[in-house]
Amino acid sequence: MRHTKLALERPVTTIMVWLAVLAVGLISTKLLRLEEMPDITFPGMRIVIPYSGSTPEEVEKLIVRPVEEAVATLSGIEEIRANARADEAQIDVLFSWDRDPDAASFEVRTKLDSIKPSLPEGADRILMFAFSASGEPVVNLRLASDRDLTDQYDTLEKYLKRPLERIEGVARVELQGVEPREVRVLVDPNRIAAYGVNVQALRDLLEASNFSVTAGEITENGSRFIVRPVGELRSLEDVRSIIVTGSVRVGDVAQVELLAPELKVGRHIDGKPAVGIDVFKATQANVVEVADAVMEAVEVARKSPQLQGIDVIVLNNQADSIRESLQELRNAGLIGAVLSFFMLLAFLRHVPTTLIVSLAVPASLLVTLGAMYFMGFTLNILTMMGMLLAIGMLVDNSVVVTESIFRHRQMTPGQPLKATLAGVQEVGLATLAGTFSTIIVFLPLVFGEKNQMSIFLVHVAVPIVVAMIASLLVAQTLIPMLASRMPPPPPVASGSWFARLQNAYQRRLEWALDHPKTMALIVLLILLSPVPLFALKIAKVDPFPQEASRTLWLPYHLNGAYPLARVEQAVNRVEAFLEANRERFDIETYYSYWITDEAGTRLYLTEKDEARVSAADVMEMITAEMPEIIIGEPSFSFEQGAGTSTFSLQVSGESTERLAGISRDVARYLSNVPGLEAVRSEAGSGEEEVQVIVDRDRASQLGLTTEMIAMTVTGAMRGDKLPELRTEERDVTMRLAFRESDRQSVEDLAKVPIMLPDGTRIELGAVADFEVRPSDREIRRLN
Repeated sequence: MRHTKLALERPVTTIMVWLAVLAVGLISTKLLRLEEMPDITFPGMRIVIPYSGSTPEEVEKLIVRPVEEAVATLSGIEEIRANARADEAQIDVLFSWDRDPDAASFEVRTKLDSIKPSLPEGADRILMFAFSASGEPVVNLRLASDRDLTDQYDTLEKYLKRPLERIEGVARVELQGVEPREVRVLVDPNRIAAYGVNVQALRDLLEASNFSVTAGEITENGSRFIVRPVGELRSLEDVRSIIVTGSVRVGDVAQVELLAPELKVGRHIDGKPAVGIDVFKATQANVVEVADAVMEAVEVARKSPQLQGIDVIVLNNQADSIRESLQELRNAGLIGAVLSFFMLLAFLRHVPTTLIVSLAVPASLLVTLGAMYFMGFTLNILTMMGMLLAIGMLVDNSVVVTESIFRHRQMTPGQPLKATLAGVQEVGLATLAGTFSTIIVFLPLVFGEKNQMSIFLVHVAVPIVVAMIASLLVAQTLIPMLASRMPPPPPVASGSWFARLQNAYQRRLEWALDHPKTMALIVLLILLSPVPLFALKIAKVDPFPQEASRTLWLPYHLNGAYPLARVEQAVNRVEAFLEANRERFDIETYYSYWITDEAGTRLYLTEKDEARVSAADVMEMITAEMPEIIIGEPSFSFEQGAGTSTFSLQVSGESTERLAGISRDVARYLSNVPGLEAVRSEAGSGEEEVQVIVDRDRASQLGLTTEMIAMTVTGAMRGDKLPELRTEERDVTMRLAFRESDRQSVEDLAKVPIMLPDGTRIELGAVADFEVRPSDREIRRLN
């Protein structure tokens, strides 16, 4: 107990040291970043490669498999999951928990760079995202208006997106539901047939006519000049005036227009067409500060004349939820501290002594806050929870030490320092053992094997461990120093309620010590009695209570892929029902999202203190009364993507088509299991596709290969991306394709012109047959 002796002999030094430590903790309360959940990066990453106009089979063969083969050679990989969808490949690479996430990400990027040249043309964008707990947007905005916003990209980008991107701490801003206009060179098949123009040759001509290169340098009169041949296209008229052959220009065989691209995602907010804006924070940025700055910029944008008539609706603001959560935790902590103070006062019966003991709580918490700052932790729900759990244990050491000190003071009056030191020494080993027996429970979370749960719980464990160590130091230094300079509390008066309580406890303790076998039998009977077993039986196990949320997610579970207009009809039907019962269901606002094979509506209910109906009752009423939709079966879950399934299994094999059939059979068998509310197979039917089956013999006789035919069909139907058109304002994407009216049916497809090597022309139907078959919705691959 040398540190206790030093504290007693040097009180000024002790006070100054503790004041400095507490000042650091107080300053840390302002420096600690506020977050809802800790910023944890998982050892893995997601790779997304868009490939417009493709099928799942095409994506699997040309993108997914090469990426899998390249990435699989890396060490430390636990699992590779891949989804091949129409228009996109998504590959999740999960590493073992001992891998450094940054090093693993760098290795994945290196492998992808090595195979990038082998990926198909049009799949040149490789997007990589780290698995981070803080990867969610800090602010979700939705824009709604009575007018069409799909052609307002330039306005929204200039007056809303760019101001948000300039805010310090903002990493990126995603504008969804509206795209920049692009130049479309829409070929007329009849005209190119009449003029004898080859579509592939037209594409090559457009590429060659839009260039800018550096050719070298020249020196004249002592000056050096850079030579740069300029052949860039600057306007639509430049594109139209390009000579194709003879006197035929591009404008003679195609329409050159500036159009908004066709959207593949639909959005509604309160039944109106909507545009989404998601704001993401930079690493190490303070969520609350970034969100507050974003909201200030939004208020400025709302007053802009260019955005009049557009409602900017805030769907989610992390700053508000963080403040609310931390405020509730703080209030709970304050109430607990006050209650513990009065409980201590009731037993210690001495205000000065109670104040000394209670000092352990704020002192230990301030030390914990300082340690958290220097250890790189943030103030979030989990760290606050850890400190709250520790509050009840922080006074234990101080109570034991203080009681021992004052007992020795009463035994040896006139020698306060000697009695204080003796009192601390008597219980020093006990407090040390008690503290470390509590700490040792949490140390496996800090230093043990990492897994998906422990990396979160370590943010609960560390504050508890630090606070307990701090409370031990406070109890053995600061508390003795103060107690030695204060008169001990008066002895317990005989006949008082506290004396009677002590005597009753002493009598029962003596009886228990005199009858050890009887006590052992009583304890055994209590443990084996039906009361605890019955309590465990009836207790519900739910790690995430759903009723806590007032946000409901209503996925539609579409039974196939449909045109966007068809899916929108189903969404409108559900939204009309919600709007008609908006007040009865306590709906504050609702937001719908849909694509060809997925749709859902998120309902934001009124706050709990204003609610008239519980979230569970709202779900029951909507489920019972909601109109049916032919293309799906809507059902609730509390959060989008969270899922409420209690049991799931996976079927693996070599054939996606066969697996889909097996999964539906399994779902049908499981639906008969009692207690399962709904059983669904994730395998859905995709869109119907037209398969172009080339007659190889006929094509070979005409000097054609299947690749030449495939490239011609691809360019005609999907369109080929061309070099960008550089205007004064910005670079505009260019694309060559057939007109929309000329690619509506199988008959249009059969008329696609194909140029033969001798310069003559035939139609696609002359060398190919067409079959309409259902396609896969997506192809999932595991390892």
